[in-house]
Amino acid sequence: MPTTKLNEVQKQRLLKLQQIKDLQLNPYPQPDLSSKDTVQKALESLGKKVLIAGRILSLRGHGNILFADLHDKTGKIQLFFEQKTLADKMSITKLLDLGDIISAQGEVFATQAGETTIRVSEFQILTKNIRPLPEKWHGLKDIEERYRQRYVDLIVNPDSRKVFQTRTKILSSMRRFLDDHGFMEVETPILQPIYGGASAKPFITHHNTLDMDMYLRISDELYLKRLMVGGFEKVYEVSKDFRNEGVSRFHNPEFTQIEFYWAYVDYEVLMKFTEELINYVLQNVTGSNQVTYQGKILDFTPPFKRLTFRDAIFDKTSIDIDKITTEDQFHQAISQNKIKLDLDGVFGIGAFFDALYKQEIRPHIIDPTYITDYPASMIALAKRKDDDPNKIASFQLLAQGTELLKAYNELNDPKDQHDRWLEEEALSKKGAETAMQMDHDYIRALEYGMPPTAGWGMGIDRFTQFVTDQATIKDVILFPAMRAESEATSSTKISDSKIIIGQVKSIDQHPNADKLIICQVDISASKPLQIITGVRNFKVEDLVAIAMPGAVVPTPDGGTQKIKKTKLRGEITEAMMCSPLEIGVSENHDSIHVLDESLANHIGEDINLYLNK
Repeated sequence: MPTTKLNEVQKQRLLKLQQIKDLQLNPYPQPDLSSKDTVQKALESLGKKVLIAGRILSLRGHGNILFADLHDKTGKIQLFFEQKTLADKMSITKLLDLGDIISAQGEVFATQAGETTIRVSEFQILTKNIRPLPEKWHGLKDIEERYRQRYVDLIVNPDSRKVFQTRTKILSSMRRFLDDHGFMEVETPILQPIYGGASAKPFITHHNTLDMDMYLRISDELYLKRLMVGGFEKVYEVSKDFRNEGVSRFHNPEFTQIEFYWAYVDYEVLMKFTEELINYVLQNVTGSNQVTYQGKILDFTPPFKRLTFRDAIFDKTSIDIDKITTEDQFHQAISQNKIKLDLDGVFGIGAFFDALYKQEIRPHIIDPTYITDYPASMIALAKRKDDDPNKIASFQLLAQGTELLKAYNELNDPKDQHDRWLEEEALSKKGAETAMQMDHDYIRALEYGMPPTAGWGMGIDRFTQFVTDQATIKDVILFPAMRAESEATSSTKISDSKIIIGQVKSIDQHPNADKLIICQVDISASKPLQIITGVRNFKVEDLVAIAMPGAVVPTPDGGTQKIKKTKLRGEITEAMMCSPLEIGVSENHDSIHVLDESLANHIGEDINLYLNK
């Protein structure tokens, strides 16, 4: 709604607020309505008198009568106000607006059209709405507002409320399943003197009284395993974890994770247990073992397919990682197989294997599949396999090219754990930002003896995405991480014609990468630009924003990126097509921003001239 119109509406509502006060009525009373009926019960109470409360989301007046739709958490019902029943109180209905919260009492009847309705005999304004609800709730700008003003999204979007109700059911079902199987829920520190349990960058804070830096936990693993040392045999925690890393459709800096640890079993037991748990949760939440995610039906009926990490890579690339022990051998293998990887900031043979897997293998695994027996160099906290010490007894559950959970036999040999952390420290010195730290107290705990234990962790947010078919993690987190509102809404001037209007002229498959396409883009120069991207939400003749070499654009993690001409999988990409976030029009970073076709006569011109048109 334009600012001028918004201000006028607010002025009118503030005037009504004053009129309510002039009538000696409290526009924000606190009555006891603990015995009120739900809308659902009222709908089933034809011929009976009911008392309900909720928000008005529709008003339709006809002379001395007024119809309204009242919503509560169970549904909506029509209210019927008439002069004949309300007498002098009918005049108060003129002070009602969309968004007001009221209570209403009266008899339930059916209109001539058959709609169940309450004939209101008494009503009270409980909360006067001052800011009007949006007339429409769609479009790129509104996507950002949905996340930033989730309270409004929940009012006007019942599908959004349903997602979060489903999330709660998922979490309560998981807790119930673990409780029923003898696990004890515990709590461990969020502020930690040493971060650990995962390979990730932490958030750092400072404790003033203790005068020491502390970290928001990246995982609760090491504390939960200390409890196994202490004698507990089955523990779990639903934790808020924090990782100071990028934002994507599957990543948020603050996320919810559930981890459990089980003594005297191995990862084979956990694979069967996982199938039982997921089956239990899906049956309780959806009534089916199948979910539809982004147009693909995923069947979680046990048993899940299994594939070793080695075989998954070999089947796709013909590279046998069991024969690779050095970084030089790795580079030679991918070169011989004409595989181009982004290894910027990647250090260590384990990280190289992980990059190969994530970039070339994982995106192609669609059906629910266990990937098992990772190289020991990849996870410093997992126990080596007895029959092959170069591998760890581990598994991940994948679906639609995405990791849903990870589990492994826990390393309980203090000497091996110490040595593997020394290797992590060496990687850190080389520049690995996500390398693990040495935790001497944890080593001391292992020296007291931890029983053979298997551990398991799942991100609740991502699993909820799959169950509720939400494309981005922001749609399953009530208040996701967002750029500062002042920064997001400011009209950021992009430097000196470095981002211009272009038109897509052709789209072809990249010869060396299934996930990438090569586009020729007209910018009114002597020849088109060649641009490579993995996003496909545009078509030939669409107008797009082109970031030229030297342009500096924002990134999802709040930083910036300088655009340069480079190679992707052996092919030149001369510039970059921009997302809405990268030109400052919204937080959306999952798609290319397609410009209005009215700009077709301005190809090659500075985007700043038309950004707000």
